[in-house]
Amino acid sequence: MMEFLGTVFEFVKIIKEGWEIMKNIIEFYGYYSGLEESMQNLKRKVECLSAQENDINTQITRAEHRPWTKRKIEAEVWLRDVQRVKDDVQILQEVDGERNFFLHLRLRKRIIKKIQEVEKLQEKGRAFNDLLVDEFPIGKLLMPLMEDIVVSTEARNVERVWECLMNDEDRRIGVFGMGGVGKTTIMKHIHNRLLEEAVMFDAVFWVTVSKPFNITNLQSDISKELNFSLSDDKDVTRRAKQLQAVLRQQKKYVLIIDDLWESFPLEEVGIPEQTRSNGCKLVLATRSFEVCRRMGCKAIKVELLTEHEALTLFRSKASENGTSLASEVENFATQIAKECARLPLAIVTVAGSLRGLKRTRAWRNALNELTRSTKDANNGESEVFERLKFSYIRLGEKVLQDCFLYCSLYPEDHAIPAEELIERWIVEELIVGINSVETMFDKGHDILRKLTSSCLLESFTDELAGECVRMHDLIRDMALRMTKSSPRFMVKASERQESIPDEDWSEDLEKISFMYSQMRELSTRPPVCPRLTTLLLNGILLQEIPDSFFTYMRCLKVLDLSDNKINSLPRCISNLENLHALILASCYCLMYVPSLEKLKALKVLILTGTLIEEVPEGIEDLVNLTKLDLSNNLLLRMFPSWKLRRLSKLQFLRMDGTEVYVIAEDLLFFRELKIVSAQFHDVNGLNRYVTSQNFQGLERYRLLVGGSILREPFDGKEVGINCRSEPFGSGVSQLVLPTDTDFFLLEEDHDLTSLSAIPSLKHAKGRCVVRLCNGLESIFSSSPFLENGQISLRTVKSLVLAVLPRFRVLFDGIALPHKIYFHLKDLTIRKCEILKNIFPLQFLQNFPNLEKLSVCFCENVEDIIVEIEEVSDGGNHQDDSNSISLPKLERLELEGLPSLKSIYNGVTVCQSIEEVMVLGCPMLRRLPLSLHVDSEQATAPPALKDIKGEQEWWESLEWDDQLTKTILQPFFRDYS
Repeated sequence: MMEFLGTVFEFVKIIKEGWEIMKNIIEFYGYYSGLEESMQNLKRKVECLSAQENDINTQITRAEHRPWTKRKIEAEVWLRDVQRVKDDVQILQEVDGERNFFLHLRLRKRIIKKIQEVEKLQEKGRAFNDLLVDEFPIGKLLMPLMEDIVVSTEARNVERVWECLMNDEDRRIGVFGMGGVGKTTIMKHIHNRLLEEAVMFDAVFWVTVSKPFNITNLQSDISKELNFSLSDDKDVTRRAKQLQAVLRQQKKYVLIIDDLWESFPLEEVGIPEQTRSNGCKLVLATRSFEVCRRMGCKAIKVELLTEHEALTLFRSKASENGTSLASEVENFATQIAKECARLPLAIVTVAGSLRGLKRTRAWRNALNELTRSTKDANNGESEVFERLKFSYIRLGEKVLQDCFLYCSLYPEDHAIPAEELIERWIVEELIVGINSVETMFDKGHDILRKLTSSCLLESFTDELAGECVRMHDLIRDMALRMTKSSPRFMVKASERQESIPDEDWSEDLEKISFMYSQMRELSTRPPVCPRLTTLLLNGILLQEIPDSFFTYMRCLKVLDLSDNKINSLPRCISNLENLHALILASCYCLMYVPSLEKLKALKVLILTGTLIEEVPEGIEDLVNLTKLDLSNNLLLRMFPSWKLRRLSKLQFLRMDGTEVYVIAEDLLFFRELKIVSAQFHDVNGLNRYVTSQNFQGLERYRLLVGGSILREPFDGKEVGINCRSEPFGSGVSQLVLPTDTDFFLLEEDHDLTSLSAIPSLKHAKGRCVVRLCNGLESIFSSSPFLENGQISLRTVKSLVLAVLPRFRVLFDGIALPHKIYFHLKDLTIRKCEILKNIFPLQFLQNFPNLEKLSVCFCENVEDIIVEIEEVSDGGNHQDDSNSISLPKLERLELEGLPSLKSIYNGVTVCQSIEEVMVLGCPMLRRLPLSLHVDSEQATAPPALKDIKGEQEWWESLEWDDQLTKTILQPFFRDYS
């Protein structure tokens, strides 16, 4: 019996142990399944984090082009943390490939912890308000001025204001005059002169008053100019205390307030009293003498132009290319100039509308029209508007007039990017009847040229936005006056009004703009606007749209809800059957879009930067769609081919920055496609598309393989290859690069040792970026280097090499023919750990166009230019003087190179050099810049502006002679 019981216990024990083993096996497979799911989740989150990193880097790069800005330390730390996490995840992925039970037990815990870390970084990245710190000298920047045409009257007006500023008696000065007389121009001259002469004041602050005028708005305007943020507290008194405290910290200053329409008590705003003891002064520019009187100002009325000055200005603006007006039209020109009442703005605008007029009859007719237009005006302001309206009427073509009026939908003084404005015109169908996207934009630029030529718009170039236009506030007022009747507009753009009364939503409205206003909520009662065609609600940070808001807007054609915080759209949008354009750009909280099935008239759908995970229901029914932009929807995973192919009229398709992949056959289905941005699973798919007949008709493209993420803007012809999920052997070496590509990106190819292994790079032009390729050792290698006399990358103008841990040399075992010249202008090398030198001396002559050389964070670089072997006296090397010439080099940047000992052992002749930056290069002891010798007198290179570096490094430099240091010393800027 005891033996039997022992056997039973032994059997039970075996079963129990077996069950434990089975449990472990079951748990392992379940655990492994969960591990796979966790790893995929981590990968997706890291991709989102990488996109976020890319966006933030783009914002920083663009912003750093502005002077006096630097990135915040917290932003720099965040970027470093992101890179560290990405490196950790790469290691986890490699470990994940090993089938080891105990290893996986530990691995899942690490993955879960890493997911939490990624989520925290994402949240922190979203919480950034400002990525950079402003270091510009507050109150010390000049105002941009147009070229002076009228001298004497303007000078007299300026001098009268200047005299009041220079005396001790007048503490407040009011400059008044009717609209268009030139008050703002005078004040800009005063502003700049105060800064340039710096005689009595330490700073000058310029504030343009926002509309509608109130104390809170003015406080915000002043605080913005002072570069500090008032609290969100709406209590005017507490805000005034903060503002006054900041202004009292300033030394002697002049505060200029432009375009003031109402008087106000200084103490309510928080502006300290101007006294002799504090030395401060206040200058106001207004149309009203009463405002000057109530503000206790010394009033100065702006004088009109003399008749002679008015005629001179008119002639200069009405004639073409500096030619004189024909003698037979001079009499009409004189009379028209008189009709403009000696007002500079009216003269410039009217003359611009008549530029190019030749025949006498045309001039006589213009005079008669202008005289009739001002005949019934009952006051000076009405006369000004009628004269400006005359220029609008002279545009003649309705399309020009409609395009002009559309500009009034933007906020006052807003810099309107030209490309954005033209795209709006196209969406509004103001430009029609053209099949090519490029041709439509050409037409748009021609319209802009005519509007600026007529002086109704002012063109300028913005550092960040590029080519822009702007409306003078008086011309915008004229346009808004015209839109009070037909067409009927309601424009509250940039106004600080949090809600709109129900009665303002009148039934005759055709276009409404609340763009960039402070409206935070929409009416819960659906507005009845049966004629409304355009509704612009972009940039107002809406969080919710009432369910029935769009119910009575059945004629709506253009709806812009971009840059809002909404997480869903109301279902009533599905019934806007006349909608032609639905714009939802950068709605980062948007998760739900209702069915689009009924919106068969829709031609433009922009749905970017959202949290949607699938394309909206009914998208396949948008058979008239010509533009579809789904870019940067990081969670969007699928767009079934059958749905995509039903959109046969597409001319613009963008799906980069998503997890949607296309096959070549999808794109070949679109016969009218002109602009495309999409990603393929592999290089073979890309090759099939770029070798097709359809591809030849593209005007712009961004073609990606493996999920590469390229920065904005998308404005060229780009190819990006990411080999993270595609081994090199699968076809990257057989890449067919289009011959017109102007940007090429290659990343994470760990098998490639030399770029010479990709023959099609002989077609690469423009910019080329190679990064994160762990196996890359050189750019050019001996085999294969030449192919039918063509050299890879020869026509590339910009080359970036970044994070290449095995990269050794540019040229590996080759000798370049002397007569082979590269087009390269910009070479950037970053984080190449084992690289020791950049250029062999004898190859410099093959790069005569080099304008910028940047080498950063390469810890083993010892030399920039190294002489490996003797070369002949030809080319750029001169043995007798031990000097080399870099004739076009403008910028040299060397940063984070702890081993760098030499730029070049001889002397470099750089006549075009503008900036040299050396940071974190403690072992560099020579700066081999050659002085410029003219008539036996040595000077700095003629284009030189700055030499940036640490003071300690500058003091440690060894010079061939003391004269060189003495001459270059004024150009040194301490960046310690």
